[in-house]
Amino acid sequence: MSAPDLLAALNDKMDTLIKIQAALAVKGMATQRDKIVFLYGAGLGPTYIANFLGTTPKTVSVAMAKHKKALSGKGEAGDE
Repeated sequence: MSAPDLLAALNDKMDTLIKIQAALAVKGMATQRDKIVFLYGAGLGPTYIANFLGTTPKTVSVAMAKHKKALSGKGEAGDE
């Protein structure tokens, strides 16, 4: 197997491990927004999170904007 093929195979396995860990980490979270905030905080990007949760990157970005607004005291913490 060539180096690029090995790298691609390793990348696929790492992606699978990330998805398993993410699924376990957000399993008990009540809302999609909680899941988005956690996964974003763990360093995953909007597109990856959207694909993982079955939504769109725009939904992820909007949820993060609302979360940041709530943290800054300009919005309601429970605003979905």
